[in-house]
Amino acid sequence: MKYILLTILALSSFNVLAKPSPDKFICSMKHSKAVIAVAEKHSTFDKNRHCTVSCMLGLRCNLNEVMLVGIMKEFKDVFGPGNAERDDLYADKYGVDLVRHKRAGTDTECLEQCDLRYR
Repeated sequence: MKYILLTILALSSFNVLAKPSPDKFICSMKHSKAVIAVAEKHSTFDKNRHCTVSCMLGLRCNLNEVMLVGIMKEFKDVFGPGNAERDDLYADKYGVDLVRHKRAGTDTECLEQCDLRYR
């Protein structure tokens, strides 16, 4: 139950309820496999991977959509075999914010910035 409340809180605090642009709808699903492969090869630390995937997807897709995908992944972990963690959502948000605040504009910059935060 606490994870459901966490998800609702995350939806409101991360402002993912804004409508994603139609041209980028489902963009995250299109690019996620390749981006996840890069993140997994680069780091074994879970929070670094969350940050990197969110940042790299954010370079390609609508930022609200990317954050929503991260929230949905944690929600899936609540009911599945995964391990739902609030800190994963914070790492996702940090990755999205790197793009939003123009601190990362390339995949390499995403890797570097996430390494600085999550090493």
